[in-house]
Amino acid sequence: MTGAVAGTAKAPSPTLPLSYLVTAIAAFVLACAAVPALAPELAGHYYHPRLTALAHTVTLGWITLSIMGASYQLIPIVLQRHVWSERLARWQFWILAVGIAGMVAHFYIGRWPGLLMAAVMVGAGAAMHLVNVALTLRGVERWNITARLITMAFTGLGLTILFGLLLAADRLWKFVPGDFFPTLHAHFHLALLGWVAPMVIGVAARVYPMFLLAPEPSGWPERVQFWGLALGVPAVVTGLLGVPALVVPGAIAVAAAAAAHLTWVSRMARDRKRPALDWGLRFVLTGSAFLIAAGTAGLGLAFDLLSGPRAALAYAVLALGGWVSLTIVGMMLKIIPFLVWYRIYSPQAGRAPVPTLAQLGWPAAERLAFALLTGGVAALAAALAVGHARLIGAAGVILAAGAVCFAAAVARVLHHMAPCGRRPAVTAGARTA
Repeated sequence: MTGAVAGTAKAPSPTLPLSYLVTAIAAFVLACAAVPALAPELAGHYYHPRLTALAHTVTLGWITLSIMGASYQLIPIVLQRHVWSERLARWQFWILAVGIAGMVAHFYIGRWPGLLMAAVMVGAGAAMHLVNVALTLRGVERWNITARLITMAFTGLGLTILFGLLLAADRLWKFVPGDFFPTLHAHFHLALLGWVAPMVIGVAARVYPMFLLAPEPSGWPERVQFWGLALGVPAVVTGLLGVPALVVPGAIAVAAAAAAHLTWVSRMARDRKRPALDWGLRFVLTGSAFLIAAGTAGLGLAFDLLSGPRAALAYAVLALGGWVSLTIVGMMLKIIPFLVWYRIYSPQAGRAPVPTLAQLGWPAAERLAFALLTGGVAALAAALAVGHARLIGAAGVILAAGAVCFAAAVARVLHHMAPCGRRPAVTAGARTA
């Protein structure tokens, strides 16, 4: 974590990213708890008002808020840039939180005028974030792979939000051309491949070496990752919107980017100097393993080897629940303890005994969360593939239990921010972070 410590002078107050991350965790627990309750709907077709509400709880409430919150901590560290406006970021948080809650609620009850109003709020919050990031990145001198992929990701976020606003307005006025389901699929893949994927891959290139104590990756995978996404994502989206011949070459380009990313991750894991893997790192590496399954399913759908709502739902769970969510969980188990330690204990460091980062966590809860979340995601993907409501419900219970364990582990860390929860002394033989 020495790189993180070096960048804290440029980072905003830890309470800013924590507000996003804690809200995202609440959305994650809610989404996981909803899976067993929505098992009958999940056993049917994926296009259902309640399932759309669930999907946006995951994509906006969990994934997008997590990435935005983490970006306010990680961008200053990995790119050595001050956040342009912390005040704007705080206003943005409330606008986004209210807008996302409104969208989820109106999707659930199927009220389209209210949905459009809430979507406009989300669009306004996202626009504030994009302005803040653009002005933060202004003047970056070294446009490495992380800077380029982050820029690509935020471009994808802007396009995804605009696409979503068009779809919300189309509910009222019916002006979007083309068939509905290919358009919906294009929106999903623009969000997954154009927004989430480049952000995860770009940040991983900089922070995984810090976490693993490994050499920073370089070489041909860098070019393959960038150009695979830069060329593949527009091809997939355009192909889904009306030029089917572009879907397969676009999917191959994206799969090549994913394979190059996995090559980097495997090299870093192999060459790491950190002998033991904590639970955060195990989540991150297991999430990368799920990318193999998600990529295989995606290629199967692109080549028409797989088809239908069952395969599509399993693919979405492997991608969003496996690769993305497990990676975010692992990153949070690394980021949140650091934010809390820096907020509470860094002023005392060197003047009084303080706990280490490892002492802030709850390894038993993290271990249980790892078993339940990884097992729950795999079981849910399999249950969705066969469309059995009881199996989906059982997998959902496992997933929900894992989310609660993860939230409990984070709550244990956050407890140090309360005066009664602080640990002023370091015990003998304590683990080092």
